[in-house]
Amino acid sequence: MNGLGRRFVNEAAPYLEFVDAMYKDNASSGGRSIPAWVIFDAHFRFNYAMGPLMPGQVMPDSRLRKEWLNSVYWKAETLAELAGQIGVDAAGLAATVRQMNEYARTGIDTDFARGGNAFDLYYGDVNVKPNPCLAPIAKGPFYAMRLDAGDIGTKGGLLTNAEAQVIRADGSPIPGLYAIGNTSASVMGTAYPGAGGTLGPAMTFGYIAAHHIARGA
Repeated sequence: MNGLGRRFVNEAAPYLEFVDAMYKDNASSGGRSIPAWVIFDAHFRFNYAMGPLMPGQVMPDSRLRKEWLNSVYWKAETLAELAGQIGVDAAGLAATVRQMNEYARTGIDTDFARGGNAFDLYYGDVNVKPNPCLAPIAKGPFYAMRLDAGDIGTKGGLLTNAEAQVIRADGSPIPGLYAIGNTSASVMGTAYPGAGGTLGPAMTFGYIAAHHIARGA
């Protein structure tokens, strides 16, 4: 959610789409989406990992590094107190949590359809009903973690042809210069099908480049 305590995207979306939504909402919310915040309760903390926090049943708060509190994660007995710690609008946060709890009850996220596709469900918990991606935020203490926008360098790079040769502005290949993987422009343009999306093209065009070189073309 943003600093107004409002959701701006399906939180289960791929990270490329999530960060794109962060920037768009940041522009429309007056700079309140970077950073964004993830909010969870004691039930989630006990059962699931979040960032560097292993599930509480494996790594309880008492065993976490002391310096992480109020830097990596924030913790409070009430949502209002948590909102004050992280600078999020308390009324907005409370309203969003009420709405999310209703979505957890019905299984239908009418705002962003979280849990409404196969990608979301793959990472959901089948033990949570009726929607594996929606559970109540109800049991204190409550937690927050900061989400900053970042990049992983899978879009930019040298433009290449079908033989993985780097090409000039006029489209002609530069003899002896090849590029694959993250050193080359993505063959999928601005799209990103999922984790490891650069690995398949890197292997494929590495193979193509090697054969092109071997042929002495």
